[in-house]
Amino acid sequence: MGRKHHDVGIVENLLLKWLSVLFDMVVIGLATITMGYVVYLMFNLITESFHAFNIEEILHQIVLVVIFLEIFELLTMYVKEHHVSMRNVVELGVLAMVRKIIITLDYNQLGWQTLFGMAALIFVMGWIYVQERQRRTRHEEFLITHGIKKV
Repeated sequence: MGRKHHDVGIVENLLLKWLSVLFDMVVIGLATITMGYVVYLMFNLITESFHAFNIEEILHQIVLVVIFLEIFELLTMYVKEHHVSMRNVVELGVLAMVRKIIITLDYNQLGWQTLFGMAALIFVMGWIYVQERQRRTRHEEFLITHGIKKV
């Protein structure tokens, strides 16, 4: 009975290891696609700038490139550390909200509920970002006071 249980544990560990490798490969594939899209956006931005210089469209494209670079950073962070910092997720959310606000030129078209919702969402994301920064600082202080080197 003990031998059978031991064999099941080995199979489970092997299966989890292969699933983890497969998941990493999917994330690496997504990161590659993301970086390819960033290169495409940059090429498109440069070529369109020469044809018709529209500052609003250029700003939209730049913010979009920054958003995709943040996504790429999140994906590479996951591959390296197998977790994603909440601070980076909040940064991505704030960037997406800023892009939405920049794109929406006619604020009269938006209802007060939408504007209030955007403001509340930005406030919450900012609060989470500040909390994450403080938590990280407290963690670093703990490491320093206990003489533990950060890896």
